Amino acid sequence: MKTENFKEEIAEVKGVLVRVTTYKIGENFYCHVYNVDPGATIARSTAATREKAVEEAMLKVTQRIRV
Repeated sequence: MKTENFKEEIAEVKGVLVRVTTYKIGENFYCHVYNVDPGATIARSTAATREKAVEEAMLKVTQRIRV
């Protein structure tokens, strides 16, 4: 299987810059969110659609980032 529909973007959550990476392998979309500096993973998720994968990962991110 190969990666399809790769997309990467920068977002800000509670004042923290995060990189949101999404891609599709097979029938599932994967989302990986990590902070830009120092680059640590904050959340990951898997879902049937890109939107749902991002939604689930960002929910975890907002719960895990403390300001």
